[in-house]
Amino acid sequence: MLKVIQRILRGLLDKVQGNSEMYRLPKAMPSADEAIVPFNPNEHVILPQVLKQMIDKGQDFVLLDVREQHEYETAHIEGTRFIPIGQIPHRASELNPYDEIVVYCHRGMRSLDAAYLLQQIGFKRVSSLVGGIDRWSKEIDPNVRQY
Repeated sequence: MLKVIQRILRGLLDKVQGNSEMYRLPKAMPSADEAIVPFNPNEHVILPQVLKQMIDKGQDFVLLDVREQHEYETAHIEGTRFIPIGQIPHRASELNPYDEIVVYCHRGMRSLDAAYLLQQIGFKRVSSLVGGIDRWSKEIDPNVRQY
Protein backbone atom coordinates (compact mmCIF):
# COMPACT_ATOMS: atom_id res chain seq x y z
CA MET A 1 0.00 0.00 0.00
CA LEU A 2 2.81 2.39 0.91
CA LYS A 3 4.52 1.78 -2.44
CA VAL A 4 1.30 2.63 -4.29
CA ILE A 5 0.97 5.93 -2.42
CA GLN A 6 4.65 6.73 -3.04
CA ARG A 7 4.20 6.03 -6.76
CA ILE A 8 1.15 8.30 -6.95
CA LEU A 9 2.95 11.08 -5.12
CA ARG A 10 6.01 10.76 -7.36
CA GLY A 11 3.76 10.95 -10.41
CA LEU A 12 2.09 14.11 -9.11
CA LEU A 13 5.44 15.66 -8.22
CA ASP A 14 6.81 14.89 -11.70
CA LYS A 15 3.78 16.58 -13.29
CA VAL A 16 4.11 19.66 -11.09
CA GLN A 17 7.86 19.97 -11.66
CA GLY A 18 7.44 19.45 -15.39
CA ASN A 19 4.82 22.17 -15.77
CA SER A 20 5.11 24.31 -12.65
CA GLU A 21 3.29 27.32 -14.12
CA MET A 22 0.18 25.28 -14.71
CA TYR A 23 0.04 24.04 -11.11
CA ARG A 24 1.13 27.22 -9.35
CA LEU A 25 -1.54 28.88 -7.25
CA PRO A 26 -1.91 32.64 -7.52
CA LYS A 27 -0.48 34.59 -4.63
CA ALA A 28 -3.45 35.82 -2.62
CA MET A 29 -1.60 37.31 0.33
CA PRO A 30 1.96 38.18 1.28
CA SER A 31 4.24 35.59 2.77
CA ALA A 32 5.11 35.86 6.46
CA ASP A 33 8.42 37.54 5.58
CA GLU A 34 6.62 40.12 3.45
CA ALA A 35 3.84 40.74 5.96
CA ILE A 36 5.87 41.27 9.12
CA VAL A 37 6.74 44.90 9.67
CA PRO A 38 10.12 45.46 11.35
CA PHE A 39 9.64 46.17 15.06
CA ASN A 40 12.25 47.84 17.21
CA PRO A 41 11.01 47.75 20.83
CA ASN A 42 13.15 50.79 21.72
CA GLU A 43 11.09 52.88 19.29
CA HIS A 44 7.79 51.82 20.87
CA VAL A 45 8.19 52.54 24.57
CA ILE A 46 7.21 55.44 26.77
CA LEU A 47 8.43 56.28 30.27
CA PRO A 48 5.91 56.89 33.05
CA GLN A 49 7.04 60.52 33.40
CA VAL A 50 6.34 61.18 29.71
CA LEU A 51 2.91 59.56 29.96
CA LYS A 52 2.15 61.72 33.02
CA GLN A 53 3.09 64.84 31.01
CA MET A 54 0.79 63.74 28.18
CA ILE A 55 -2.08 63.30 30.62
CA ASP A 56 -1.38 66.63 32.35
CA LYS A 57 -1.28 68.46 29.00
CA GLY A 58 -4.56 66.87 27.95
CA GLN A 59 -3.04 65.30 24.85
CA ASP A 60 -5.36 63.23 22.70
CA PHE A 61 -4.43 59.54 22.97
CA VAL A 62 -5.87 56.19 24.01
CA LEU A 63 -4.54 54.58 27.17
CA LEU A 64 -5.06 50.84 26.71
CA ASP A 65 -4.87 48.31 29.55
CA VAL A 66 -4.16 44.80 28.20
CA ARG A 67 -4.13 42.90 31.50
CA GLU A 68 -6.74 40.40 32.65
CA GLN A 69 -10.07 41.40 34.24
CA HIS A 70 -9.01 40.61 37.83
CA GLU A 71 -5.85 42.70 37.39
CA TYR A 72 -7.85 45.61 36.01
CA GLU A 73 -10.25 45.38 38.96
CA THR A 74 -7.30 45.38 41.38
CA ALA A 75 -5.75 48.56 39.99
CA HIS A 76 -5.91 50.70 36.87
CA ILE A 77 -5.12 54.18 35.64
CA GLU A 78 -8.15 56.43 35.31
CA GLY A 79 -9.39 56.99 31.77
CA THR A 80 -8.15 53.62 30.58
CA ARG A 81 -9.64 51.55 27.79
CA PHE A 82 -9.63 47.85 28.76
CA ILE A 83 -9.00 45.08 26.22
CA PRO A 84 -7.14 41.99 27.50
CA ILE A 85 -4.24 41.07 25.22
CA GLY A 86 -5.88 37.79 24.18
CA GLN A 87 -8.91 39.67 22.87
CA ILE A 88 -7.00 42.22 20.77
CA PRO A 89 -7.23 40.24 17.50
CA HIS A 90 -11.02 40.08 17.87
CA ARG A 91 -11.55 43.58 19.24
CA ALA A 92 -8.98 45.67 17.36
CA SER A 93 -11.81 47.20 15.35
CA GLU A 94 -12.85 49.00 18.56
CA LEU A 95 -9.68 51.07 18.23
CA ASN A 96 -8.83 53.70 15.62
CA PRO A 97 -5.59 52.79 13.79
CA TYR A 98 -4.82 56.52 13.43
CA ASP A 99 -5.01 57.30 17.16
CA GLU A 100 -1.95 57.45 19.34
CA ILE A 101 -2.19 54.47 21.69
CA VAL A 102 -0.24 53.91 24.90
CA VAL A 103 -0.50 50.31 26.08
CA TYR A 104 0.19 49.11 29.59
CA CYS A 105 0.13 45.92 31.61
CA HIS A 106 1.54 44.90 35.00
CA ARG A 107 5.27 45.26 34.34
CA GLY A 108 5.58 46.04 30.64
CA MET A 109 6.09 42.73 28.84
CA ARG A 110 2.52 42.01 27.70
CA SER A 111 2.08 45.62 26.67
CA LEU A 112 5.16 45.41 24.48
CA ASP A 113 3.70 42.27 22.87
CA ALA A 114 0.40 44.09 22.41
CA ALA A 115 2.17 47.08 20.83
CA TYR A 116 3.92 44.71 18.42
CA LEU A 117 0.63 42.97 17.59
CA LEU A 118 -1.18 46.26 16.99
CA GLN A 119 1.63 47.49 14.76
CA GLN A 120 1.47 44.29 12.70
CA ILE A 121 -2.23 44.82 12.01
CA GLY A 122 -1.80 48.42 10.92
CA PHE A 123 -1.62 50.67 13.98
CA LYS A 124 1.28 53.08 13.51
CA ARG A 125 1.39 55.18 16.69
CA VAL A 126 1.60 52.60 19.47
CA SER A 127 3.88 52.60 22.50
CA SER A 128 4.25 50.48 25.61
CA LEU A 129 4.55 51.89 29.13
CA VAL A 130 7.96 50.92 30.50
CA GLY A 131 7.53 49.05 33.78
CA GLY A 132 3.75 48.96 33.42
CA ILE A 133 1.32 49.93 36.14
CA ASP A 134 3.78 48.66 38.75
CA ARG A 135 6.33 51.36 37.85
CA TRP A 136 3.53 53.92 37.39
CA SER A 137 2.41 53.24 40.96
CA LYS A 138 5.95 53.59 42.34
CA GLU A 139 7.01 56.69 40.41
CA ILE A 140 3.86 58.63 39.52
CA ASP A 141 0.76 57.71 41.52
CA PRO A 142 1.20 55.85 44.82
CA ASN A 143 -2.62 55.75 45.15
CA VAL A 144 -2.67 53.10 42.41
CA ARG A 145 -2.57 49.81 44.28
CA GLN A 146 0.46 47.56 43.77
CA TYR A 147 0.02 43.81 43.50
